[in-house]
Amino acid sequence: MSFFLLLRAITTRIWTMLKSFRFKHILLLLSGMLVFSCQNKNTKENSAENYISFKDYYGRDKQIKKQPQRIVSLSPGITELLFDIGQGNRLVGRTDFCLYPPEAKKIKSMGGISDASLEMIVASQPDIVFTASMVSKQMVERMEDLGLNVVCLPERSKISDVYETVGLLGRIFGKEQLCDSLIGGMKQGIAEIEKQIPQGKRPIVYYVVGFGDMGDYTAGGNTFINDIITLAGGENMAKDLDGWSIGKEVIFARQPDFIIVRKEDLKRFVSTSPYNKLKAVKENKVMGIESSLTDCQTLRSIEAIKQISSFIKSNK
Repeated sequence: MSFFLLLRAITTRIWTMLKSFRFKHILLLLSGMLVFSCQNKNTKENSAENYISFKDYYGRDKQIKKQPQRIVSLSPGITELLFDIGQGNRLVGRTDFCLYPPEAKKIKSMGGISDASLEMIVASQPDIVFTASMVSKQMVERMEDLGLNVVCLPERSKISDVYETVGLLGRIFGKEQLCDSLIGGMKQGIAEIEKQIPQGKRPIVYYVVGFGDMGDYTAGGNTFINDIITLAGGENMAKDLDGWSIGKEVIFARQPDFIIVRKEDLKRFVSTSPYNKLKAVKENKVMGIESSLTDCQTLRSIEAIKQISSFIKSNK
């Protein structure tokens, strides 16, 4: 082999080695950058700003990741509020009682509220399960034992609790501005109603939850409905009662000025003895109201206040 061919062979070999070293070096560098990028992304996703901390219905400290994508709601009120803030498309499960808005009916039902199918809930692979007071703590714990992330939202006795729930949902879904606007609108609407309430003695209002052979039930002073009646300008006949049960003798002794009953029960109530002997029934001062307006704690609760207030004013 000539000197020049030998030199060329040696040069080519050295160049090949250099290229190989350079390629490995670049590959190693790129790999390091990729690992760093993934770690950085993971760090950002798990940073404190992407989580929210609060106390749930049972007073437990909860920390959840913001913007959950797949949601199961076991509360008709929460289902409605999720649609109100534009998050209904994230729902993958509801209860048989989540019927408003109408779009909610298109979502797969998990069954009842307190007896929802745990198997169906797990199969839905939710990021979060929202519940309210009708789901027992025992059921919540069973769901958590199955690896589900469960959040029990406040559902208590004041309109202000609606503000609290809407505000919390705003923080979870990054809709604080929208939720603040919705809360502000509801507060303003209630303030306008209260301005129109005449001064002086308020009329006595009896809210019928249940009646008949199985007993009589109403909304006591520690209930959400009591707050609705008060804000509407009435005085709850059962404000001094704790709970829901009431005796017929108490109803007749107090003789309410107005009676509010679920719309679906109106005809049966006014035609059933002995209720048809009540003064308010005889004077046609019985109002039927859509049950979802008073049964669920939502932004539509203001409609219940408006309707009851209007009924009282127009029948005085």
